[in-house]
Amino acid sequence: MKVSNRFKRKKAKKRNKTIRTRFILLFTSIVFIPIVIVSVALFLRMEKAVTQRVMTEQRDATSGVVEIFESIKSEANNSLAALSEVPDVKNAAGGEDRDDLQQLISTIQAASEYISDVFIYLPESQTLSTRETEAVLESTDEWLEETLSADGEIVYSQPYSDVVTSATTMAATMEIEQSNGETSILGVQLDMGSIAQVVDNKRIGETGHPFVITDRGYWQFTQDASRAGLDLTQDPLFLDATEETGELFNDLNGQSYPIYYERVPDMNLIVYGHVTADEIATERAVFMESASRVIVLSIIGAIIIALFFSNYLVQVTRTIQYALGDLQQGKLKTRLTSYKNKKKNPKKINKKKLNSFKENGDELHQIGLSFNQSLTTIDGAVTDIKRRSKSVDDMASDLSEITEQTKRATEEVSEAIQTIAHSSSLQTKDTRETVSQMDELAEYVTAISENMQEVGKHADQTVISLGENDQNMNQVNHTWDQTVHSVNDLKRDIGSVDEKVQDVESILRAIQNISEQTNLLALNASIEAARAGEAGKGFSVVAEEIRKLADKSHQSSDMIAGLISEIQSESSVMVNTLDRVLADSSKQTSSLTKVTKTNDDISLKIQELAVHISKSLELARSVEDKKSQVVQSLDKIETAAESNAASTEEVSANSEEILASMEEFSASIEQLKMLAGNLRDATNHFS
Repeated sequence: MKVSNRFKRKKAKKRNKTIRTRFILLFTSIVFIPIVIVSVALFLRMEKAVTQRVMTEQRDATSGVVEIFESIKSEANNSLAALSEVPDVKNAAGGEDRDDLQQLISTIQAASEYISDVFIYLPESQTLSTRETEAVLESTDEWLEETLSADGEIVYSQPYSDVVTSATTMAATMEIEQSNGETSILGVQLDMGSIAQVVDNKRIGETGHPFVITDRGYWQFTQDASRAGLDLTQDPLFLDATEETGELFNDLNGQSYPIYYERVPDMNLIVYGHVTADEIATERAVFMESASRVIVLSIIGAIIIALFFSNYLVQVTRTIQYALGDLQQGKLKTRLTSYKNKKKNPKKINKKKLNSFKENGDELHQIGLSFNQSLTTIDGAVTDIKRRSKSVDDMASDLSEITEQTKRATEEVSEAIQTIAHSSSLQTKDTRETVSQMDELAEYVTAISENMQEVGKHADQTVISLGENDQNMNQVNHTWDQTVHSVNDLKRDIGSVDEKVQDVESILRAIQNISEQTNLLALNASIEAARAGEAGKGFSVVAEEIRKLADKSHQSSDMIAGLISEIQSESSVMVNTLDRVLADSSKQTSSLTKVTKTNDDISLKIQELAVHISKSLELARSVEDKKSQVVQSLDKIETAAESNAASTEEVSANSEEILASMEEFSASIEQLKMLAGNLRDATNHFS
């Protein structure tokens, strides 16, 4: 029989569905859907951030190039203004002190980073220059006419090719009057090659760079050599740049990003900053790769967690299932010892292990303890029922024997009326004892009912304990929500730190401006030292050292700017990490919800146990009803016996009636024996 039951159980186990697949799908969905939603949101946010960054870098790069041109213009203007006040320059037409004047302009040219030539154009006499005089004479068409019409103001020419070096240059000139009344032109030529190198070194994002177009529509500075000198007078890129600064869309970058431009006052130049349409492609590729890794790892983690959780839950439910199966087979000695063991033989259970569940343990420990306590109570109740059913069976046997004796005595009533009277007296006494025993049986059945009601109360208390556990789980959920709120506060604090870093950047720009002004002061000092001749040589050395210090200060500020950029990048990484922490928090919340649902399922199982207990109470009530019928039959027997004692004369006449009554009594005794046997068979099912 046991082998057959085990075979059926294994066969049913193969047919049963498992919850592992559902847990895997559930956990995977819980992880995958939020990650996809967050990834899409981050992707859109990334594109917006990249666009903002590109625009910021375009403005910064363009403004940086404009600042370089402004610095060059300031250097050229200061040099021309200082030379125009030197007496030797105004006396250059006289031919006196030409060597000192030549040394002066050479010193100024050497002290300047972007000035390639300093010259004094004298139409009526020999022109002075730090380079070949022929180059100055050949370039007069580029700047002479405009300078003469400027009334002494400094004029910047359009970029042109130097006749000697073929390099692109630009002249800054001004008209000065010689002491003899002649008109002369004082000018400098700018080293556009050095300027172009500085512009080419400027980068915007991963694919962009600044470039320069003259106000006459010619492409001047660009990393693409094929576009140098290109005529853009009819191109919207030039025609739409009508303001001092602004943004415009152009086919140059497929109109993917606006192109920022800014004019350089007085230098006839327009500086543009742009990136190509492929700027965001790299960002997208990196983002998609990272998002794919996160999704794959999250799904793998969700599957592992689902397998672990479902295996543990299946192990717990199977342990309880096996215990309930043993209980259905009547094995009341079955106990839960541990959820790790699927099944153990009750005879081999170590009594010390019955206390393996801790009273202060978690909900599963409490379920194990309550299950064992319930089985202990049921075991005691069934044992008591078996003992009392045996007593009832014994009493029924005694009554059966008494009935047989009464029948034999009734058959002999005609021969010995006195014997009948005596037997009737004994019968009355025995009947009274039987009624007393039946009353005791009723008390036992009542006690059984009360014990079953106590079992029902324990089941109700277990359900209440599960409700208290649900409240504790809700408190855990509330504490977790507070933790998530703290993480959000940390994220806002990081944003505040990023704003402070922006303030530091503005301070760095001020330091850079100071270094540039220091550089100009050093240049003026060099000019004054040159004017002072031999007496100013020492001062010229000091001015040169000051200019070097200004350059070092500018380099240091650039290094600090790089460090600030790294800090901003790391703060962005921290914000992304906090976002992932917030995403992981939703997983913990889902796990707590699943534990609460498991508690509800356990509560339903205990309620089913209470239904079985209620059925046992109904059986006990049925036994009590049968007892009442037996008592009624015994009352009839007692009445008949008293009538026989009072009227022994009528015994003979009524012997047939007495025999009939004894037949009914015998049938009632047989019914009582049958009930006792049924009760015994029902309790024998439990071991």
